[in-house]
Amino acid sequence: MPVSSFTNLNCAEQSELKRLVIQVLSDALIHKSLQFPCAPESPKLLAPAACFVTLYIGQQLRGCIGTYAADQALWFNVCRYSYYSAFEDRRFPPLTKEELVSIRFEISILSELEKITNNGERALLQQLQVGDDGLLIKEPPRSAIFLPSVWHSLTTPSDFLQALKQKGGWASDYWSLGIELFRFSTFVIAGGNKTPLK
Repeated sequence: MPVSSFTNLNCAEQSELKRLVIQVLSDALIHKSLQFPCAPESPKLLAPAACFVTLYIGQQLRGCIGTYAADQALWFNVCRYSYYSAFEDRRFPPLTKEELVSIRFEISILSELEKITNNGERALLQQLQVGDDGLLIKEPPRSAIFLPSVWHSLTTPSDFLQALKQKGGWASDYWSLGIELFRFSTFVIAGGNKTPLK
């Protein structure tokens, strides 16, 4: 499942996305709102793409929000989900100036979603590629998504799927042939901040 042309982002384009994350977070702490920088010139960064932005302090998760819909330009989605992860992830308080100094982040650019035929839970568990597959499950009104990075902490298909169901509000032992299944891969750009906010 190639991540379109985004696996071919050059060093300058990756650096630009990393710079945008820090700029958005820094400007938000100053202005108390989301401030969009000027759009980049790279056609790849202007192309629509789905992404998630995950924030860390040390080894601890500090926020993670994104979209599986390629509805906006990549750079635009990176900016808005950087802000949402830092200030609107309800699991955490808003990011502080002190935390910005040591923030780490991952920009996960999603491939196109690949639909998996629902032949039951056991069949899905046999298909999942440990460490590689992200998974989206949907049964209105619920849905839940895990990035491939979640395999670092949930290392078996059974644990991965049970936790994903619980995240979406289903019981861990729930299954229905009405559940829609989609897998995807990600291209991850990791960065951090070493410049304190003035």
